[in-house]
Amino acid sequence: MLAALLRFVLLPREMTRFEEQYLTRMNRVALGFFAAHLPLFVLIAALNGTGPLTAGVLTAAVLVGPVVALRTCGHRTASVVMGVTAMLMGGILAHIGQGPVQIEMHFYFFVLLALLAVFANPLVIVAAAATAAVHHAVVWLLLPASVFNYDAPVWVVAVHAAFVVLESVAACYIARSFFDNVVGLEKIVAARTAALAARNRDMRTLLDVVDQGFFTVDARGVMSEERSAAVDRWLGAPPAGATLPDFLRPHAPAFADWLALGLDDVFADLMPVELTVAQLPGRLVLGDRTLKFEYAPMNRDGRPVGLAVTISDISAQVARERLEAEHRVMLAMVERIGQDRAGFLEFVHEAEDLVAALPGAPTDDLTVVKRKVHTLKGNAAIFGLELVAEACHAIEDHIAEHGALPGAAAWEALGARWQTVRANLGRLVGEAAAGITLADTEYADVLAGILSNESRDALAWRVAAWRLEPTGTRLARIGDQAKALAKRYGKGDIEVRVRGGALRIDSERWGFFWSAFVHVVRNAIDHGLEAPDDRCRAGKAPVGILEFSTEVCRDRFVVAVRDDGRGINWDRIAALARARNAPADTHQQLVDALFLDGLSTAEAVTDLSGRGVGMAAVRTACAELDGRVEVDSEPGRGTTVRFSFPVTAMAPATVALLGRHGIATPERVFLGDWRRPAPEAAERPNEVPQSTAL
Repeated sequence: MLAALLRFVLLPREMTRFEEQYLTRMNRVALGFFAAHLPLFVLIAALNGTGPLTAGVLTAAVLVGPVVALRTCGHRTASVVMGVTAMLMGGILAHIGQGPVQIEMHFYFFVLLALLAVFANPLVIVAAAATAAVHHAVVWLLLPASVFNYDAPVWVVAVHAAFVVLESVAACYIARSFFDNVVGLEKIVAARTAALAARNRDMRTLLDVVDQGFFTVDARGVMSEERSAAVDRWLGAPPAGATLPDFLRPHAPAFADWLALGLDDVFADLMPVELTVAQLPGRLVLGDRTLKFEYAPMNRDGRPVGLAVTISDISAQVARERLEAEHRVMLAMVERIGQDRAGFLEFVHEAEDLVAALPGAPTDDLTVVKRKVHTLKGNAAIFGLELVAEACHAIEDHIAEHGALPGAAAWEALGARWQTVRANLGRLVGEAAAGITLADTEYADVLAGILSNESRDALAWRVAAWRLEPTGTRLARIGDQAKALAKRYGKGDIEVRVRGGALRIDSERWGFFWSAFVHVVRNAIDHGLEAPDDRCRAGKAPVGILEFSTEVCRDRFVVAVRDDGRGINWDRIAALARARNAPADTHQQLVDALFLDGLSTAEAVTDLSGRGVGMAAVRTACAELDGRVEVDSEPGRGTTVRFSFPVTAMAPATVALLGRHGIATPERVFLGDWRRPAPEAAERPNEVPQSTAL
């Protein structure tokens, strides 16, 4: 207990700079205060008739102590001397105040004991209280009149001393509290600063070892000085006071501009912060490294005041995803080759020409480029070549945003992904020469014709027809694609019907049309057919129907696709057309509007639709074959799109070749087998006959 009392009374040995400065001021103030007592005490003694000279001498003698202490002693020692001086001054005041007011002079002791707490040192109070006790005891014994103006008994002196002790204890507590909480505040701050610095060192150590970039930005976009080492390692050290967009601009100007606009939206607080934060750019590609940016808002009073930014190196993840995508592409190629080798190789041949021609396209043919890129993207997606479709989608995004063709890097990315497809294709099927796939029945018929001395013209047309593709083969292939698309669009299983599939056409001449024709199929599925639940609510069977047909009507070759979906909203088409200053008063004008560049009824652009380019590409392909388009649609019942061409467009090269040898064209060449109809093939085109490759 004694030790605890001593620790309470005696201050720590160390003194802070603040305590030194504070005690220097307080000791000087105290000395000035005591010096002012000299004339005042002389005046009181003169008025009270108690010896002004004696009062002056005694006061001057007491002042010697604090003057010497202030010059020679330490700050705390000088403060203790000030406490002793205060009580000696009280003794002089009680002596010269003898008479009726002497007892009032004792208040001086109590007031000064309380005031001495400003020195923030309990020892000053103890020294002053001890001085007062000694003074009262000695002077009361030797010169009682100098202490009390009456004959005070011992118990009165004891009561007086008890109050001095009581006030001294309270003053000691106040002085120590003052020291601990105010004068010693510098120590508290220093200790807490040291603790905070230690925590910061620990946090910095943690940030330096984690494999993520982490920092914060304020509402002005200025980056915090505290950040993880990964930021400096990946992006370099940011200048002091730099904003995040300015820091990133040398690495990726477009990313930085997007981020600057996004931060303005976040801190403008005009929309929900979750929405604006979600619009901030998330991936930054720097050479072989891909960095992922994540943002967490820091709110105060419900308003965003900053963002916590986390950067992760996801290069390995991106490489893994790319490898997985390449594996999916390989599997899709294997599946497609197994299902329809000829069709897949034909797509590759057509796509090869597009990929080779696109980078060198003139900039004034931007619309044509958009159509070709969109067609390539759509067909690549249908055949499962998602990496090629992604590259095309990126090119479309650039054209839509900048109104110009992208730079060489975008075309190189497309070319690199296509070369991957070609390399995989080479490993799967090699570079086999093109051949002719012949059904066993056709082979047997030709052999029988030769053995039976059939005419030269008839045999020539039989052989020439081998190069012509039965439309049923093509329509069956498109039907398979349609079923896959329907599932992708959430339309469930659909029924595909094919009519008139025994007609034959030149596959090379019609390749571009069939590639573009896929856009019509996608529109029929995406915008025409309803989801199963919607069909049931409309009183329809849950399975949608998509019908493809080819036929010859008089001198026209007609390709048609029909769906039993919701039909075309002609009012919406009219509104969209008029918004583009296109006529929309007659049915034909509305049909023309369907095929306008950039006109789309889709609510948003996706990886498959929404650009308003596909249907325009179909019309262009149709026009190249001297064809025309007709559209019939009934709300709630479905839509039929017909493409009509001259019959001579079906296989003009074959007709011309045989014509030069004087061989006339039999009508049945275009109607299937030149000798007899093939109704079974027309009704069941999806069945693949056993065949012989020549």
